[in-house]
Amino acid sequence: MAKGRPKEHRKAQKDVKQLDSFECAVCGYVGQEKDGFMEGHHLIPYSEDGAADMHNMITLCKSCHRDYHNGKLDVDIRRF
Repeated sequence: MAKGRPKEHRKAQKDVKQLDSFECAVCGYVGQEKDGFMEGHHLIPYSEDGAADMHNMITLCKSCHRDYHNGKLDVDIRRF
């Protein structure tokens, strides 16, 4: 997550991870709140004006998030 994003944006990412109990929506891995391994992923990309709120985010582990952004994983937003 880019450190330069607004406080409200970072809070929404934290809130969605807590709501999802730090469980990756793809592989089911469950992380811990402070381990830094879980990330908030935008269903509609932030760079494409996707909302920075919980309704546009899911929780992914770093591995699945990296795979998604490297084109190795397809997240179907219709599932969410």
